Amino acid sequence: MRKVSRSTIGVDLRVGVSVPRTVTIERLPPRIVEIVPEYADYSYFVLDDGTIVIVDPATYDVVYVIEA
Repeated sequence: MRKVSRSTIGVDLRVGVSVPRTVTIERLPPRIVEIVPEYADYSYFVLDDGTIVIVDPATYDVVYVIEA
C-alpha cells in the first residue's frame, strides 16, 4: 500500500463541508472500492491525527469521515 502524506487544515470537518482545494487528495485504493463500490468516484486524504476524510474530487465536499 502506498504511503499518503498527512494534512493539517483549519476546517471543522463533517459531511457536507468543503475542504480547501490546496489539500492534496488521492484516489481511493481499488480494494476499498471493491468493498464500497459507491465510493468509486471519490478521493481521500489523511489528517495528522490519522483521521481519513473521503471527499468528492469535483467539489471537495466531505462525503465521509473515519475517525482515527
